[in-house]
Amino acid sequence: MRRFRASYTVLSLWAKGDYEEAVRAYFKLERYITPQMAEGREYHERWQKEIESKGCLPAVFGGGKLQKPKAELKLVAPVYDWLELVGVIDCYDRPTIYEFKTGLSKSSMDYASDYQTAVYGVLATLSELYTDRAIIYRYDQYSRKADMSMVWLTDKLLREGLNWVESLAGEMNHYLESNSLYERFGLSGD
Repeated sequence: MRRFRASYTVLSLWAKGDYEEAVRAYFKLERYITPQMAEGREYHERWQKEIESKGCLPAVFGGGKLQKPKAELKLVAPVYDWLELVGVIDCYDRPTIYEFKTGLSKSSMDYASDYQTAVYGVLATLSELYTDRAIIYRYDQYSRKADMSMVWLTDKLLREGLNWVESLAGEMNHYLESNSLYERFGLSGD
């Protein structure tokens, strides 16, 4: 049986109605990368190296000491026989998930109020990693200022996150199957 590999990135594109980009992202097809996206990736690479070499949060986020950080932690967790959840957590340091953002258009609070923290909380829980909170740091590289927001990963929030994943993944999986896109892009059953 084929498993739908749900990620926050793919599902958020689908949720916004950007169906073509969601399909391109799902099948790892070439996508347009804006200069801002490329710059954000460069910051992430720098921050990963900083966490790994110093055992601290990146200096732009205060440089606080971490216990046993795992930077750019890739997780894959089965949800059902037809669904698995995948993602890369910017930094996990038990019991906290850290997510890092760049740019000036959204604040850390904007990011804290979307589903990413709930989805990553579900992913960590399914991967048997204890977590009770997510901290989102946003760095505005133009003004050189950072802000931070924290989200408690309550049972209610995790249920909402799982429901969001199940609903969108089910809808997108049905679309891919109905339009024979798995076969078109060379993905048969497991």
